[in-house]
Amino acid sequence: MTELFLGVDGGGTKTVAVIADGTGHIVAAGRAGGSNYQSIGETAAGRELRAAVDVALRGAGARLEDLTAGAFGISGADRAPEMAIVERMVAQVSPVARRFVENDSLLVLRAATKDAVGVGLVAGTGTNCIGRDRYGRRHQVGGMGALSGDVGYAEDLTMRAIGGAWMASDGRAAPSALTASVPKALGVESIEDVPRILVRGEFPEPMIKKVVTCLFEEARSGDGMAQRIIEDTGARLGAAAAAVLRALMLRGPNAVVVLGGAMFQSPGHGLLVEATQRRIRQAIAEAHVIPLEVHPVLGAVLFARDLLGHAPLAFANQLRAENQEVGRILTEATGRIHSPA
Repeated sequence: MTELFLGVDGGGTKTVAVIADGTGHIVAAGRAGGSNYQSIGETAAGRELRAAVDVALRGAGARLEDLTAGAFGISGADRAPEMAIVERMVAQVSPVARRFVENDSLLVLRAATKDAVGVGLVAGTGTNCIGRDRYGRRHQVGGMGALSGDVGYAEDLTMRAIGGAWMASDGRAAPSALTASVPKALGVESIEDVPRILVRGEFPEPMIKKVVTCLFEEARSGDGMAQRIIEDTGARLGAAAAAVLRALMLRGPNAVVVLGGAMFQSPGHGLLVEATQRRIRQAIAEAHVIPLEVHPVLGAVLFARDLLGHAPLAFANQLRAENQEVGRILTEATGRIHSPA
């Protein structure tokens, strides 16, 4: 049987597994629910992780023991104590003999570069910023949500948009289109009706998406409040990336920052990308900022291939050329498990 390489991107809302052969051709993919143990617990996260891998294995007509190598980028694998939990979870539910386990933020870095040197800045369900230098040293800032001062993740933008709309409605801030558009997006009459649609004090994921979409639409239309929220968010995200570049002394061709995650990669979110780029380059003029254009899981496949020796350029090029195929397969290959929180 040909060589098979497994890459897994485990985030807060979904887990994606992709299997590629020795040429970089994508053979199969699978998708399940989020596998961040910090959100749903280790047992539930492990089940979702294994579900995604199993769907991909079935699509490839393979077994776990047929895999040449596997790489797992899992949200929640932050510092040493959390990393130990994630490594144990992976070993229990997907024990590929030759494997690599890291935080999902580094997947975006590997997906866009030839050597995974630089900084991966992710803004999606959560926010994280991790860098690596040529000697394998790793540095992380934030990653623990509001506790570590993180901004730019979906829930953060939702709360800031709602807060801005409320302040504009009662005179604490200048008038904003958000005052009318946010309640409309949520299906309520006014901003003061928003609290009654909370579920156990939180917004369901579909509502978060609606508010985020509304925020970016109003910013593109010129609303001052929406633009300030995005500009401030980009400045703070950019400051995180700059801090990692300085800590690892990444300069010249190594001063690379890759922006990944739904808040950067979704259509219509260019204002956040631009604001983040500006802040990074204000701090470090030589920085190369790269918005990710492929699925982050491809970075995991490349890390898996690296376990046999650095992935050949032909392998990487073939893999990236089939990026759209990942999306197509995933629409047909869902193995979601409804795990208890």
